[in-house]
Amino acid sequence: MSGSAGSIRAITCPACGGAIEVHAAGYTVTLACQHCGSLLDTTQADVQIITAYKRAAKNFAIALGARGTLFGTEWQVIGALKRHSSDSGDWQEFLLFNPYVGYRWLVAAGGEWQFGTMLMDRPEGGGSAVTWRGETYRLAGAETAETRTVLGEFYWKVARGDTASASTFEGREDLLSREEVGGEVTWTQLVPVDADDVAAAFSVSRKFVPKPAAPSIGQRFMSAPRGGQDDLPMMFLMALAALAAIGLVQGLLSYPHACAKSQTEVAVGGTTTASRIGTIEAWRPWQFVTINAVSDQFHNRWVDLDYSLVNRKTQQSIDAYGVVEYYTGSDSDGPWSEGSYAAETLFAGVPGGTYDIFVDTAAHGWPNDPVATPPADVSVDGTGTWAPPNAADLAASGANAWAAPEKITIWFEACTGGFSWGMFWIMAFLLFALPLTMLWWRHRDR
Repeated sequence: MSGSAGSIRAITCPACGGAIEVHAAGYTVTLACQHCGSLLDTTQADVQIITAYKRAAKNFAIALGARGTLFGTEWQVIGALKRHSSDSGDWQEFLLFNPYVGYRWLVAAGGEWQFGTMLMDRPEGGGSAVTWRGETYRLAGAETAETRTVLGEFYWKVARGDTASASTFEGREDLLSREEVGGEVTWTQLVPVDADDVAAAFSVSRKFVPKPAAPSIGQRFMSAPRGGQDDLPMMFLMALAALAAIGLVQGLLSYPHACAKSQTEVAVGGTTTASRIGTIEAWRPWQFVTINAVSDQFHNRWVDLDYSLVNRKTQQSIDAYGVVEYYTGSDSDGPWSEGSYAAETLFAGVPGGTYDIFVDTAAHGWPNDPVATPPADVSVDGTGTWAPPNAADLAASGANAWAAPEKITIWFEACTGGFSWGMFWIMAFLLFALPLTMLWWRHRDR
């Protein structure tokens, strides 16, 4: 087919006999008949039929042949495509033509519009980021795009069922689209266009504008919505509201409080000591019971705490374990310390009733700081203190071996109710994990 660039030529469709105007004569390679939908190859002198099938042209958002002005230039819609991918769903692409400016694209996807210009100077780089005209664009998504409907004329051979490897790179104000078909790569710059501007330029059938597809979690991670509502702030607010509600409920469920207090002394390296903390009444059908153990100053020692809540009525026991431990030392990095003089033990879901609280305590010394022990022939009285030495023994064994055993004092307070900070922080982690991960993903390289 001959003709000067930008001239209009009329041809006859071999399938239906309808007259078709070729608006970009000299450039158009593939042409779809507007009467019957047959796909024609205009490179042949006799215009051969590639495929023939009916087209539902009315299902496009903009009619073929429509004229309108965008960015100060009048355009005519000479071609239209319906494309699809498993990630983005359906979208429509309209080929615009002006004999003095050339081709542009108008893309309708997800309820939004974009104006596309093919790039002559290709971006540099690859992988997750490219650079174009001094700006860095980061990979926002990659997919396989399939052509499902073809209408009008195009400057390359196109047919239903064609597929292309498509990638989108996101900049500050625009997008770069990369498509590869059969080893040939094309780049297009896409800038957002307000839907009202498109409607003012062309007669847009709004019901046929592709609606937003439900984004996957991966797509939400990749980038924030462009021009739409970002639900990330709402996710943070909802997580904060849920956490506050959880804290309020835990606080209300912790009442009323009933407490019992006691103290005991345990010899380091001695036998296990059993003692009674006291009696408490759990008024609610199910309630927390918290036992706090606090000790005085010691180093490189730990005290095992084996608690038992014994129901006076049923004599059933609810057991739990705690430990008070504190260690110090020095290494190549300098002095260090580990542990605490206090420990909290929480019983969750204790049935209502009256409970006697008992604790078995046993104190131990760290192997690197062993506990002094008496000679084998020295007796210990019933209170756990060394028996008074006589002068002969004192002279034979030395005064240090006869010192009173080291003791650690533990103060206990057991109360019904109590706020479960461990559960609170676990819920906080679960509620904020997703929005924080999304926030990190969006800003990890910025």
